[in-house]
Amino acid sequence: MPQSKSRNWLCFVLVLTLGTGACAEDSIDEFNGVATEPARLTTNGSQAQPTTSSSSAPATTNIASITSTKPSTTVSNATSTSSVATTTVQPTTTVQPTTTVQSTTTVQPTTTVQPTTTVQPTTTVQPLTTFEPTVDDRENGTESVTAPVAITRYGIPVRVSGATENGWEVFDPCGDLQTVSKIVPIESTEVVIDPGHGGKDSGAIGHGGLKESDVNLRVAIATSQLLKDKGVPTFLTRMSDYYISLDERIALADAAEAKALISIHHNAPASAASKTPGTEVFAQSGDSESARLSGLLHREVFEALMEVEGVRWTSRWDAGALRVLNSRGSDAYRLVRKPETTNALIEVGYHASASEGAFMATDEYVQIVALALATAIETFLTTNDDGTPLNERARIFNPSGGRTICPTVELE
Repeated sequence: MPQSKSRNWLCFVLVLTLGTGACAEDSIDEFNGVATEPARLTTNGSQAQPTTSSSSAPATTNIASITSTKPSTTVSNATSTSSVATTTVQPTTTVQPTTTVQSTTTVQPTTTVQPTTTVQPTTTVQPLTTFEPTVDDRENGTESVTAPVAITRYGIPVRVSGATENGWEVFDPCGDLQTVSKIVPIESTEVVIDPGHGGKDSGAIGHGGLKESDVNLRVAIATSQLLKDKGVPTFLTRMSDYYISLDERIALADAAEAKALISIHHNAPASAASKTPGTEVFAQSGDSESARLSGLLHREVFEALMEVEGVRWTSRWDAGALRVLNSRGSDAYRLVRKPETTNALIEVGYHASASEGAFMATDEYVQIVALALATAIETFLTTNDDGTPLNERARIFNPSGGRTICPTVELE
């Protein structure tokens, strides 16, 4: 084929493939017989450098190079997808939730187990001096310490029986004899304060699980301390949370030859709502001094609680200073009936009531009631004041009960 026709045929093919600009006059060097790729082909694919071939087959070479450039568009797509993949790896940097394991450092509630530190009564015994029996005591069966009551090294109040070869023989909270090596003698006692219940006998359970035995103990300890500050020798029947029999509470008070025994309690049965506190104090029948002590306790505690605002009180219609008798006409409560010591049992309020129970759980309550009790006791010891008169009509009540198992308490 003549060269001009060959050139025209090539131009025709190129026009169909690339457009009219493919047959520019300066694309073929007719003098040298060499075909050069248009400069714009360098933008397609990896074939960036111009290719040269003989004049005998220029079209074949250029068409192949043209058709091979089309897949280069897919290569650009591949490179774009790889760049997307590298950006999606960044979520590994968002594994910051592992840094939120700092919540384990907030296990600070374990440090708030401070209520265990409230069992401070046992620590108040440490300033006292302990005694061991002398040789003469052991040989003659006598004791150089003549105190009828004492406190063991574990802070347990006990009655003293006498000296033995191994120490001291004492009555434990169940009334059984045990031997201890050392005791803290209590030489003089004017007032015995009995925190009701204790140990397995928690008493009534009030608002938020508040145990009556705990509230009784807190009030008793605070009252005892106030009386000691006033120079009144005071003895507690229990100084921590353990069970002590009723008979041993009575025996401790009688052995101490105290002038007064006050048993502290908090009421539980649901009663009617009241505008005034339902404080009740039970006196021993036929004992005018017990009636006077009960009247003073009621007056001081009732008036102190009346000053408190925001508490919804609970009360029975006959609340006050009164006698509680069984159907036989005897004092219903053994702790009131049995002691030879002048005594009174006080039910300060209704801790089973939600409003009163929440108040009784506070330190403010303990201080208010303890001050009122201490004032009443001091007044009883130093004056002839009568306080609130006894109700003329006695309450009739027949408590249920029976023998209970008394757990052994370690004395040292």
